[in-house]
Amino acid sequence: MYLFAHIGYTFLAVELVFIFIYIFKKLSGKNLVKVHWGIRYVSFYALLLGSLGPDIIDKAISLPITGNGRYIGHSILFDIIVSLVVLAVFWKNKRIWIGFIVGWQIHMILDTGGFMPWLFPFVSYEFPERTLSYWEMFQLPSVYLNEIFGIVSLIVVVVLYLHRKLPLLDVLKEDFSKQPSYLITIDKNRKNI
Repeated sequence: MYLFAHIGYTFLAVELVFIFIYIFKKLSGKNLVKVHWGIRYVSFYALLLGSLGPDIIDKAISLPITGNGRYIGHSILFDIIVSLVVLAVFWKNKRIWIGFIVGWQIHMILDTGGFMPWLFPFVSYEFPERTLSYWEMFQLPSVYLNEIFGIVSLIVVVVLYLHRKLPLLDVLKEDFSKQPSYLITIDKNRKNI
């Protein structure tokens, strides 16, 4: 998969999970004061970086070596190591480590359709060299349709945010604040209950 497909599908998947959680809570009879979107619970930047992480590593490091864009960044061992390091470094900031790890895992799931060196370095793989150029790949329906659906997914997420009147610029700034405004809102709501 490529840039827009990974980003769009990841952000849409996170929002759909939180919509289902909201519906489940509503059906179970909980009195919900306010709906919080997934982007309020995970860091936008961490989710974005996680959704592109395996490709950033493999395209930069292994593409010149193996001729294939999937190498160590797409292995289970590296996945576990990166997740544990991010968890350890950002332990106190749940929005960052959850966003990054979720983005990374969704990327791995989206890439399962092709060659994946899951057990590298424990298993020796024959890395198939890519025979098509990027331009030739983008002419394949499986590639350009995924990119189009990725862009559509991003548009759907933005429309959902705009429909709920979610202040996107405030959300993007929250990643750098010590106490995001959604936590303050939740604390105020708890005091009123």
